[in-house]
Amino acid sequence: MVSKAFQKSGFSLVAVEAQKNKSTIFQFRFDAYPKVEAKPMIFVSADELPDERKRCNPCFLRFAEIRNASEFEALPWMTQYELSALLVPAIDNAYATIESNGHRDPAWERFNYKRQWAGERNLFGNSFTGIEFSSLKEAVAGAYRNAGFIPVESLGGIRTPEDTLAFSFPVDPGKDGGAIYTLKFRRQYDADGRCHPCEITEQYDPYQQLPPAGLSGIASRATLESRFTAARSAAYEAMRADLERHLRPGSVFSIPPKQAPLGSPRPPPTPPIAT
Repeated sequence: MVSKAFQKSGFSLVAVEAQKNKSTIFQFRFDAYPKVEAKPMIFVSADELPDERKRCNPCFLRFAEIRNASEFEALPWMTQYELSALLVPAIDNAYATIESNGHRDPAWERFNYKRQWAGERNLFGNSFTGIEFSSLKEAVAGAYRNAGFIPVESLGGIRTPEDTLAFSFPVDPGKDGGAIYTLKFRRQYDADGRCHPCEITEQYDPYQQLPPAGLSGIASRATLESRFTAARSAAYEAMRADLERHLRPGSVFSIPPKQAPLGSPRPPPTPPIAT
């Protein structure tokens, strides 16, 4: 049943090895993506506890393991995305076939496999292709400036690197000093020097120490979180409107959830667990 299900889903059976502990290891190769020389090797383990008639009493089918997964982590990101979009649904389909066929057996008990493919997921953040990095960076910087963030050229006396945009969000309007907010760009390029892809990660500490409020700043502090949330949302919506056409095919624009309200007291460290 296992061999036929995976072969039906596009895998080639490489070997079936019976272990001394009554486990059987099925080895499959995924050949459906010709762009890579190394092929994903899938190992599926079945633990067998047969009765006197050599029927399962019970048998356990383990989740598939991509045995050489580390080889593919070094591939270009676009290649990883394309491969995952084929491989993971193929594994899901194989398990779905096993479940469908298994229900025909009166001895079938339960099957708790959950589909792993939930759509395209980016490695680092919103992912863009086909646009020059300088144009992408300029568009993102403009979205944040227009939303009320103030560009910062250096942090801690060190000039911000090319792959980072740094901003200060006004804590007390009209006064110097603000909350530090940065965006990290991770980049890979195509043959023409365009993003393939470029991905953006939001980086800021909601618990960061803010400038002293003073008597005149108490009212501003009371509205800090609502102002920051509105400005952040406005920046993301401007990015969406301007850059959505450059999103990596198959991906969608997303706004990451916030960790905590800006200006929150830092939570105490988690005490170590005694063993």
